[in-house]
Amino acid sequence: MEERMLQIRAKEPELFDYFLPENLKKLPEELERVNLLLDDPAVVEPFVKRFNVLIGRPTVPIETYVRLMYLKFRHQLGYETLVTEVSDSYMWRKFCGIGLNDKIPDSTTLIKLTHKYGEETLKELHIALIAGLKAKKLIRGRKIRMDTTVVEANVHYPTDASVLTDGIRRMYKQVSHIAGSGLRIGRSYKKVKKLLFTISQHLRKRSNTSQNTVRKINRKIIGIANAVISKVRDVIKSNTGINEHRKYVISSMASITEQVAAQSFQRINGIKPQERIVSIHDPDARPIVKGKMDKPVQFGRIAAIVQDDTGYITVAQTHPGNPAEVNMTQQLVNEHQVVCSCKVKAVAADTGFSSDENIHALESSGIKRVGIPARGRPKPEIRMKQKRIWFRKLRAFRAGIEGVISFLKRSFGFGRSMLRGNAGTAIWVSWAVIAANLYRYGKNI
Repeated sequence: MEERMLQIRAKEPELFDYFLPENLKKLPEELERVNLLLDDPAVVEPFVKRFNVLIGRPTVPIETYVRLMYLKFRHQLGYETLVTEVSDSYMWRKFCGIGLNDKIPDSTTLIKLTHKYGEETLKELHIALIAGLKAKKLIRGRKIRMDTTVVEANVHYPTDASVLTDGIRRMYKQVSHIAGSGLRIGRSYKKVKKLLFTISQHLRKRSNTSQNTVRKINRKIIGIANAVISKVRDVIKSNTGINEHRKYVISSMASITEQVAAQSFQRINGIKPQERIVSIHDPDARPIVKGKMDKPVQFGRIAAIVQDDTGYITVAQTHPGNPAEVNMTQQLVNEHQVVCSCKVKAVAADTGFSSDENIHALESSGIKRVGIPARGRPKPEIRMKQKRIWFRKLRAFRAGIEGVISFLKRSFGFGRSMLRGNAGTAIWVSWAVIAANLYRYGKNI
């Protein structure tokens, strides 16, 4: 019989476990309930369907991986800290199906598996968990509320000069690994660092003269960046012994830095770039204005969530840039109905989701109560509708999702993605939502 490389089941309890006191054999109530829910064969089915192959080395058992990721997001641990904590805790080892004599999976292995399994597998895992909760009659799905929030990218506050400096530094590090390149970017990098420090000194003065000086310095940095890009490309063309992967990385860095230099030149001349790059490391992140007093501009992506009246999150989507909420309304409701296999009876959302087309489409689809306030000054008949008791109750119900989003950010790291790119952020958001739902079930809230 051929051995499958994708391992499903964690190890059975060892002989040593049977000699432990009873109080050590039993998991804490939260972990016990989560463990029972994750024992459903439907949980591992998305992984089996996509990754059950005969070639390669045996992987970390899926049951172990899913439980490790729950602990990671439940306690907001880094991968290395997670491995250390699990190795030191008998209860966490037992929960993850790792014996006392077994080695904990390396942090790098968990990182690679997280990227390998991807967003689509996690979506199917989420649907399987929602189906399991619905089978236990814990989710009804008839009454929902929805909202959006910013999931910030893990980047520093971007200025034109600092992003260009990041690009030069990345190219400098990559080119330094090429033997005999004859290119010395270190001097240019040091010069740019000094100019960056000079900008911070001039900005403290807050005068028109200092602003003009900063623009001149920015032009110098743009010139240095373009010169470095040109030299780097010449080295790539002339040196045939460069590794293909390194050549791809350097070319990508040069292209992104060139785009940043072009947009910086536009901004100096008073032109607003269409798609502003705010990070060399995460070029898909975008500036997003949400009108917050403490953070007027955030940098990342938009996440939209749908929660039913029992408290479980049924839909979580990520969107690049800052798309209008009004374009998500019908899509979110339809996806919720597919995930929960039910018909929605009441919808609550804020004015951002409102349009005559959306409200009419929701009412036409059989939703009896649409608690979405109209924009601007509504007509008399709409004002009468919004004064009814059921509409006011839906508005009060909608306000609760603000606390849910705050809870996700505080307790599950929902507010800032440690994974880069649109795909990485989607993976991060999916795991945060899965962990939040499992936590709710584990605590029997």
